[in-house]
Amino acid sequence: MVNVRNVRGGTGLDPISGEVDEILDSVFANARRTSEEFFDSFDKNPQPIVLAEWLATRAWREIDYVFLLNEEIHRYGLGFERKHITLLAKQAFQEAEHYELVSNAVESLGGTAPTSVPPDSQRWSEFLWECLDRHPLAAVAAWNASETSATGSLEPTFLAGERHGFDEVVRVHRKIEIDEKFHVGLGRQVLGRYAKTDDDRNEILRAMRGMHDIAMSMFTPESATRLLTS
Repeated sequence: MVNVRNVRGGTGLDPISGEVDEILDSVFANARRTSEEFFDSFDKNPQPIVLAEWLATRAWREIDYVFLLNEEIHRYGLGFERKHITLLAKQAFQEAEHYELVSNAVESLGGTAPTSVPPDSQRWSEFLWECLDRHPLAAVAAWNASETSATGSLEPTFLAGERHGFDEVVRVHRKIEIDEKFHVGLGRQVLGRYAKTDDDRNEILRAMRGMHDIAMSMFTPESATRLLTS
């Protein structure tokens, strides 16, 4: 897991840092475990189209982050320091790059890049946007938990890609791995810098707990192997 606990930027998370760390550790470990289980089964019959469908859900999450981050800037950005507006915009640009890269990988495997929210991601997407409506930091907290969860799937994915010669999948996920270190660190920095009150911290925890529950239901052994038996 990317270690961002010592990211400098503010002390706003200090009163809840233990609970935040517990939530993030949990979603990371769960995504890694279920991804490993998926690829253990995938190895027995490595059909490219199955991996394409697995990755298509990730492609959608990348483009949804683009929409969300830009709306975060639009609604709330002028309440942030200029450097944080710039950094959030940088993340949005990288998420757009990731959508392009993952979509290319999906197509290289014979799949179709998503242009609308996949059914498996509907609840995840709706919750992100609900958080954006609730509080300036809630969506940041939700996507930080989601991004941390996603990092748990990265190593199992590119290791499987290497085993089966899916070079585009490996290249894409090596690139994403580098960028995710910046993304999860930025989320931690923004939350620490702008959380001022107990209400702020309660909204952060509500968003992270909600995303934790969604991630735990999305990344299960049953959902991870569904594609293998469909």
